[in-house]
Amino acid sequence: MKMQKIAIIGNSGGGKTALARHLGQLYGLPVTHVDSIQFLPGMKIRPHAESIQILSEIQTREAWIIDGYGPLDILTGRLALADQIYFIDLPIWRHFWWCTKRQVKNIFSRRAELVEGCNELTFEHTKKLYQSLWQVHTKMRPEMLRILGREPLCEKTMHVHTLHQLRELMRP
Repeated sequence: MKMQKIAIIGNSGGGKTALARHLGQLYGLPVTHVDSIQFLPGMKIRPHAESIQILSEIQTREAWIIDGYGPLDILTGRLALADQIYFIDLPIWRHFWWCTKRQVKNIFSRRAELVEGCNELTFEHTKKLYQSLWQVHTKMRPEMLRILGREPLCEKTMHVHTLHQLRELMRP
C-alpha cells in the first residue's frame, strides 16, 4: 500500500518539519506545516474555528503530510485518516536543546514554514516556547501515548524515541 496520508506529531524542536520535508520529497506528497496555519503575522494566533476549517479541508484531500498537532478537536480524526503516524518523542532535554538552537538560527533567518511577519526572537515568544515544551511533555505526551496505544492507531504508529531512529527515517 502506497502511503498517501502521513501525520507527524510531537513536541516542538523534535525534527517534525525536517522529517515532513524529507518524506514529502521521498513520496511526492504535499506537506502542510500546522505552524503556517496557526500563526498569523506578528505571531498572532489564528482564530480556533479558522484553523479547524483549514486543517479539516486539508485532511479531506487524497494525499497529505501534516506536520504538527493543530487544534485537538480534529487531531484524532486526522490520526484515524492517516496511513502512517510518526510520533517524535525524544528526551525532553533534546527538545529544549534543539529549540534553543532554532532560536539562535532565527537571529539570521526566520523559519521558512512560518508566514511572513512572524518574529520568534522576542523574549515573550521564547518564554512561551519553553513553557509549551514542558506542558506538552508533561500533559499532552501521556495523553498521546494513551491514544496512540489504541487499535487501530497503534498498528500504524512509529514511535520515534531516539536520535538514531530519527536519522534512519531521514536517510535517502
